[in-house]
Amino acid sequence: MKPLKLLTAILCAAMLSGCDEIEQSVSTFIENDANIGKNAPAVVGTIADIEQLNEEAAESEAQKLTPEERSAIAVSERMEKQKVRAAEILGTMSTEDKLGQVILARCPKEPVENMEQYHLGGYTLYGEDFRYADTESVQLLTSGISAANPVAPFIAVDEEGGTVVRISGYSQFRDEAFSSPQVLYQRGGTELIVLEEEEKARLLKSLGINFNLAPVADISSDTSSYIYPRTMGQDAEGTAECVSLIVKTDNRFRLCSCLKHFPGYGDNTDTHSGAAHDPREQYEFYNRDFAVFEAGINTDKELVPAVMVGHTVYDMIDPDHPASLSPVIHEILRDRLAFDGVVVTDDLGMDAVKEYAGEESVYVSALLAGNDLLCVTDFETAYNDLREARIDGVITEDMLDEHVTRILLMKLRYGIIY
Repeated sequence: MKPLKLLTAILCAAMLSGCDEIEQSVSTFIENDANIGKNAPAVVGTIADIEQLNEEAAESEAQKLTPEERSAIAVSERMEKQKVRAAEILGTMSTEDKLGQVILARCPKEPVENMEQYHLGGYTLYGEDFRYADTESVQLLTSGISAANPVAPFIAVDEEGGTVVRISGYSQFRDEAFSSPQVLYQRGGTELIVLEEEEKARLLKSLGINFNLAPVADISSDTSSYIYPRTMGQDAEGTAECVSLIVKTDNRFRLCSCLKHFPGYGDNTDTHSGAAHDPREQYEFYNRDFAVFEAGINTDKELVPAVMVGHTVYDMIDPDHPASLSPVIHEILRDRLAFDGVVVTDDLGMDAVKEYAGEESVYVSALLAGNDLLCVTDFETAYNDLREARIDGVITEDMLDEHVTRILLMKLRYGIIY
């Protein structure tokens, strides 16, 4: 019996029987309290019995959940396991391995040897890599590349459809090149977009390609602008629907997709040949350009696509840097859109970005700005610049770990590594 209850009992006894009977009352209460355990029923259950009861209770509780709630719990559990696995893989990697992981290089002439040496994050294949190839030779190439790195690489391509068809532009891979989503929508709406995207995903996966640098999530209203033929040709709502469907379709095939070109290309000039400037205020992006990227990002909680940041200079947001080198633009993507996936640069060899690099390494500037994966052609210079910046402390190990962890998580979630 607890002290407070015992004291109360004593006082009550004193009031009822007088002080001379207190000692006898106390003895009686103590004796009765000691006998409580003796009179209780015997406990015959084992720990196993208790565990079974807990499991049955948990199952009963789970049965009350909706299918959507059960699915969400399963996704959360998988994602937690993937985080643990990413940390395990990261722990086995040297600094040099990590530096390689942040590079998505244009496929070189000796792809297997260079992958073995630099442990790059991946390669991008271009039209020239398919011109004189066939299905079997591409499969041999991609399987050799994948086996050359302990952390299997991204093998990427730009297969948008329409004006950008690195593979289907050659008849040995498809009788007719994939149409642009804009044309498909005009012919048969979203249903036709999905059907062709399914075929596209099957083709890429059959060749050993696991990352398509598409869809274009940009909106353009000027039919004469550079980016217009590559867009969906619709307003924000229509573009968001198409982008979301493409991401969802690719995810069914475990094909990584990439939304481009954040924060929105607009009607600007071609950044391949020089600087492009966008005069729009930041608020003008919120219900238009950002809505499309948010739709793509939020299509699937687990299989989140990458986001490519372009090279346009947004004068009213950060007039001093193209988007790919702008910490401000990356803060908007991370904070405003709550994106924690892989951020990819557009090709850092483009003229639009070279003139802003100055004496600093464009590759180091891109990583410091917040990009995780750097699209480069001269990967040896990129690697050496990053390595020197790490030695000098410009790039810290913690910073490198953060970028590589995002890359590893994406590879785990899409089944590129296990």
